[in-house]
Amino acid sequence: MSIPSSISDNNRLNPEEILGLLQEMNHQKNLEEGLKVLTRYSLDIFHSAMAGIWLWRDEEFQSLAISARHPEQERFLKDTVFPADFKMFDQDGPGAQECLRRKMILQDIQAGDEFPGPFSSWTGQLLAFDLKKLLCVPLLHFGQLLGVLTLFSAEEGAFDELSIHWLNQLMPLISSFVYEQQLLLAAWDKEQALTLLLRGTEILVQADSEEQLLTEAGEMAMEILYLEAGFFLIQEGDAWLVRAPFGRLRHNETNWTAEVLRLVNASSSYIPHQNSTLRSFGEDSAGERLPFKWKKILIEPLRTHSGVVGELWLMDSRAKALEQRQEILGAFVRVLGVALETIRQRWELERLASTDRLTGILNRQGFEQRIHEEMAGTTRRNSSFIFLILDLDGFKQLNDTKGHPVGDAALRKLAQNLRASVREEDIVARTGGDEFTLVLTDLKKGPETIDIIERLRENMSLEEYGLGVSIGVAEYPRETNTYEGLYRLADQRLYEGKNSGKGKIIMGE
Repeated sequence: MSIPSSISDNNRLNPEEILGLLQEMNHQKNLEEGLKVLTRYSLDIFHSAMAGIWLWRDEEFQSLAISARHPEQERFLKDTVFPADFKMFDQDGPGAQECLRRKMILQDIQAGDEFPGPFSSWTGQLLAFDLKKLLCVPLLHFGQLLGVLTLFSAEEGAFDELSIHWLNQLMPLISSFVYEQQLLLAAWDKEQALTLLLRGTEILVQADSEEQLLTEAGEMAMEILYLEAGFFLIQEGDAWLVRAPFGRLRHNETNWTAEVLRLVNASSSYIPHQNSTLRSFGEDSAGERLPFKWKKILIEPLRTHSGVVGELWLMDSRAKALEQRQEILGAFVRVLGVALETIRQRWELERLASTDRLTGILNRQGFEQRIHEEMAGTTRRNSSFIFLILDLDGFKQLNDTKGHPVGDAALRKLAQNLRASVREEDIVARTGGDEFTLVLTDLKKGPETIDIIERLRENMSLEEYGLGVSIGVAEYPRETNTYEGLYRLADQRLYEGKNSGKGKIIMGE
């Protein structure tokens, strides 16, 4: 950037030149580029070797615009963290009111204890650059600290009364520029978040499963909030489980879920948060033992029609990013709750449509859906399965003599025993009044099969109700490769057994 030719050697600025500087700053594409104009300008107008602006963000000073006369000086300002103990302009820090009153710090750079204050840790490098003075000026907007402008000069006479005068005139204008740019950025962020929220709503309501919903919701939360990580804590029965981690946690190989559940289960019974809760973790907090340090964790309750069913945990290493977007996040989580309720209601309707109400196992409709899926899987695996039809012997007599309530209790008990006697991947269904149908996966006919079926019959505890059972058996795909063919063949063998004396297991060949 070229300095206006009207500026004389004695740095006597005038209002027109200050206005020109502000106009050039406003013409830049963003706040960072605008402040770089100021720092480059400051090198010449205030006879500085280095100039930097650090904005007060997330409870710390963060470098935004750096200029220097030499590359090594610029690298130093970019790579060096602003002094951690710099509380001179922090309104909660010691001596804050005095510093705010005089609005700037002017110091000679000297070795040893003669250069006290927050920049003392920089002494060695500043002296190596042959710098003599520093001037630190706060950016204040109606008492609110926005950041600091710090100038470093190699001239003994730098930052004289005239320089201070013009800085005092210039800084309120610069502070207003920073404040307005931050408001514009916040408004733009909010607009972007609302746009993402609307787009996300359309996506969430189209999710087919709870897992898909939570996975997509986590990615959207990151996109809306620009956060590092998060996960869902979902109640399943009496347990709380970590579901759908996203961001850095999705690829984190440490056993962080155990640490989270340790925090959750610190008490005997976890009570979910009823309202949005922002938790802070200090140096001595248990949160520091998690995979990476989180300054803040925002917990949003996830509600459906039945109440709070889970929580969305969001974390970030910055302190204020979560607070600034809580309103948007609240709207997002409400949409998520509606989508989750929709999926659960749809799943419940599908479950009811495919489940036998008396016994709780699959009904004929559910069984037909499952067996077609299993037939496709068996074909892909180049495997086989055994198809069984079980028909109770003496069930009508039980109903006639003991009554239908006893008959219903017998069916429930037999279904429970059958389900407990097979593997998780096997299929058990009630396909008729006293008819049960089973699929034993990855199994062929043979002596082992007969032993398995005999154990199933023993585990049914039929003698408790004075019942017997006849069983027809078919094998897929060796004997037939269609569901209709399997049912017809097993049913035919079943009645062959009944007609020959009942209580038989008819395998065919």
